[in-house]
Amino acid sequence: MNAQLLALVLDELIPPSVDGRMPGAGTLGVGAIVQYAAATTPGLDLLLAQGFAALEDLARRHDAEGFAALARSTRIEVLRELEQSVPMLLPTLLTLACVGYYSSEPVLTALNGTARPPHPEGYDLEPDDLSLLDGVRARGTLFRNC
Repeated sequence: MNAQLLALVLDELIPPSVDGRMPGAGTLGVGAIVQYAAATTPGLDLLLAQGFAALEDLARRHDAEGFAALARSTRIEVLRELEQSVPMLLPTLLTLACVGYYSSEPVLTALNGTARPPHPEGYDLEPDDLSLLDGVRARGTLFRNC
């Protein structure tokens, strides 16, 4: 799979913010996650190969050398056409892109989050209201012998 083409598509699916705080998914390097998923998920590599071949074919129908040569407005038009011809491609790419994008340190930092795992430090939680279980406790022990 062409990494540059993948990055261009990902930047259209999750574009950079106008103010520059949030990078585009392709610029951020989310393509590596898509490529890893393609290498480890049966059938995904075929979907991506067929989808990107169809994408380049659609771009050439718009009198371009390929998707990279298209103007941004035409890229979006071509992606909409692609959505009709290979309907599973863009939702799959978007799902993978979101996983990688919203777990990356630059995006989490821009969203005022922390780029760390929840454990071992944990997060502060409100105390549980265990009185909500009173109805269940009042029923007593319920067992069934089979």
